[in-house]
Amino acid sequence: MSLLRNRSLLAATLGHFSVDMYSGMLPLILLVLTDPLGLSYGQVGLVSTFFTLAASLSQPFFGWIGDRRDGRLLAVLGVAGIATTIGIMRFADHYSMLLLLAPIAGLGSGAFHPQGAVLATRTPAERRGSAMSIFMLGGNSGYAFGPVFGTAAFALAGGYMPEFLAILGLAQAALIYWALAVQQRSIIDQPATMPATTAVRAATSVVLTLMLVIFFRSWVQNSVATYIPQFFKAQGFSTTFAGNVLFSILMPLAIGGLIGGTLSDRIGRRRILMASTALISPALWGLLHTGGTASFVLGPLLGITIGASLPVTLVMAQNLIPRGLGMMSGFVLGFTFIAGAIGVSINGFAADHLGLMPTMLLNTVLPLGAAVLAFFLPDDRVPSST
Repeated sequence: MSLLRNRSLLAATLGHFSVDMYSGMLPLILLVLTDPLGLSYGQVGLVSTFFTLAASLSQPFFGWIGDRRDGRLLAVLGVAGIATTIGIMRFADHYSMLLLLAPIAGLGSGAFHPQGAVLATRTPAERRGSAMSIFMLGGNSGYAFGPVFGTAAFALAGGYMPEFLAILGLAQAALIYWALAVQQRSIIDQPATMPATTAVRAATSVVLTLMLVIFFRSWVQNSVATYIPQFFKAQGFSTTFAGNVLFSILMPLAIGGLIGGTLSDRIGRRRILMASTALISPALWGLLHTGGTASFVLGPLLGITIGASLPVTLVMAQNLIPRGLGMMSGFVLGFTFIAGAIGVSINGFAADHLGLMPTMLLNTVLPLGAAVLAFFLPDDRVPSST
């Protein structure tokens, strides 16, 4: 069956788009509330941190529940919950209310993501990389669309913003639930197929190796998003130029995911993981040593190489523990956020003492380490069904 006719995948992708769209609205809401509530940069950052921590740390727990219960309900409640809470946050009249609502919204995100990742891979084993790349495309698109949608919603809904987002979220949740309710059982009940033995899949060393690969990649990914604009600004380029370079990196992430996920179904996930992480280093090194037009060539290349491994690592993690898909999905997705935050903090401290250029150059070593570690992961090529 074509992936575009797989209702489970389409429902998961719609849910991912919706949840990340509301997540993408949070910075805009905080911007709107900064002057009325007199928020400092530190307070804005703390609200965002509360949201991120709640979303990240709760995902393994919600994934574990989904493995033992019907995860569809968690996915639906996650969409409805974050939509309603984000709408209420727009009219918070005190900073403490934001601190209360932010983690509640984060729990909505945390409830959806593990279940969505499991639903997205209810496909034949040889198509799971492609399916996961489509699922991630939904999330990337939703997050990018969030500020645009938020601006339009503020203008159209006005004082009825909470009710508007609540109704929209419930409508999206109902559509997702309907799509999941009629999904074909032949796909849902299909067992995972992996060439490696159960003992190898569940080996602690394999899990730790994959986590280190994800840690190094997330470190570089978040550091690029945080510090590349400041790097180019420090080199004498305008703020507009620096922002455009960042845009040229982030937009191709989704394209990289589609390429990496699709190719991983054909030539193996380990091969794609090794190649994509190894290529991050020269792309980043080149970007740090160029300016002008060349930046808009190397920027997209960097985005594609980073994005290519995103669906691959998630599917590989799911395959390690086939009976704990939700828990592993939640663990990897949550760990990705936390690892990136740790990397950004370390880089910030290093840049204060060493300078931004030396720090970013040191970051070019991390993807090479990830590529070497990926070599020691099990080969998980799945023969195509005929």
